[in-house]
Amino acid sequence: MTASIALPPTDSQHATRLLARALGESFDPARTVIDAPIDGAVNRTWPVVHCGRKYALRLRREETHFRYERGIAKSALVARIHAAKKAGWSDARTARENFVGPADLAPPFAPPLLHWSNGDEHWPLPWELTGWCEGTTLARHADAATISRAGAAIAEVHCVRFEGGHADLLSLDRAPLDFAAWLDAGIARELARGRIPPSLARFVENLGAHAPRNVQWTLAHNDLHGLHLIDDAAAGRIWIIDWDNAAVAPPELDFVKLRYWTRVDAQTGRLTADPEIYGAIRAAYAAAGGPTLDIAVSRACEALWLLRVFHFETDRKLAGKPTPRLFPPAETYLDALEALAKSQ
Repeated sequence: MTASIALPPTDSQHATRLLARALGESFDPARTVIDAPIDGAVNRTWPVVHCGRKYALRLRREETHFRYERGIAKSALVARIHAAKKAGWSDARTARENFVGPADLAPPFAPPLLHWSNGDEHWPLPWELTGWCEGTTLARHADAATISRAGAAIAEVHCVRFEGGHADLLSLDRAPLDFAAWLDAGIARELARGRIPPSLARFVENLGAHAPRNVQWTLAHNDLHGLHLIDDAAAGRIWIIDWDNAAVAPPELDFVKLRYWTRVDAQTGRLTADPEIYGAIRAAYAAAGGPTLDIAVSRACEALWLLRVFHFETDRKLAGKPTPRLFPPAETYLDALEALAKSQ
């Protein structure tokens, strides 16, 4: 978000106006209930009931610290790219042409998109209206059935392959990168911030030299953790929500956050690691045919993510924005990076 954008108050009255825009002539204010919003690091989501049907009204509140495609309704972009790649399109064709899919186009395992905007007179940043996801997050409840469905869903997402690495989802028409180039570019961007101690900087700079050059390239959710996997046990299905960070990346990247942020700890109220649940998800993923995960690639993706999340939380802290209640503070990730370096 730039200083030139004046944001209106994001209250229930504003949510009503957005809902009216999204639903058009079918909107009935007398049969509308808007619950208290749910705030994430960059988005606000209102649970909505309209004429007996549940929706999620979601808008991006700021882009100052958002590192991915800005000014883009990411769910719509991911849905189009995913559908085009499943249909066998090349990376370049996917970038050049609009894929015309079914009316209920959505990112994989996400609810249908009913309306989206890259920004308009009602809200200057991206916003969307989707169906509601019933169920319980894996972070709150992870039985055997939930774990099995989660592993199988992630494996299915990773079945969609790309020809190489790309800087972002708007760069599919450019020459693809090999893993070393993709990794080095990501690490260089983080080290340029000047906050990483020299010993850790040397460690991450050398990761590319020890990792395979040729890896599998998939659609990665890139924000996959226990709160973004919702199990609808009654319907026997899993939802994968919040595709704002989606990228073309090795499948190993999607298991990094899931390892660190597996479940919500009952005592601290924060997301924490749970090796048992994490290992069970990995096993379910393998059983469902997910790609074999390489140890060196996993290690490199973990280091890259630790750098990114450390800077994200540090930037927010310096801007006077507290870390959301469920997430660990910035220094946690620098400590984890140091532990990763010592384990080599």
